Amino acid sequence: MSAISDANAELHKTIEIMEQRESQALRDADISALQTLWADDLVVNSTANLIAGKQILLEMFRQGRIKLRTHQRRPVRIITFGKAVVVTGNEVSELISETADFKLFTSYMNVWMKRKGDWQLVARHVGLIQRAKPEPHE
Repeated sequence: MSAISDANAELHKTIEIMEQRESQALRDADISALQTLWADDLVVNSTANLIAGKQILLEMFRQGRIKLRTHQRRPVRIITFGKAVVVTGNEVSELISETADFKLFTSYMNVWMKRKGDWQLVARHVGLIQRAKPEPHE
């Protein structure tokens, strides 16, 4: 491998770790972790036809309007564009709501940028592939 390839492989490994940290923080509704992982100017286009920023989404987690029983993320492709890294992949999550629970199969695109020495999520788009009833839990 060349030095550039080694550096790119190391960057991809770092981003994969950030992807899983953010996925776990979503599942655990870890507000503290999300505040760090998400850029202040984050923009998210979600499956609920909601385009929202960091503060709106954090408040939805605080109020319990977003609750996940499970959240599994599978990055498929990681591409570097200058100072931005774009990750595309698939997710499966179980959304808990007051009216009904749903299992969501989605595709996603996350955009990460390094700011002040830390990687932060700056943009996210989630596309719904399928919504189904989850399997019964014991």
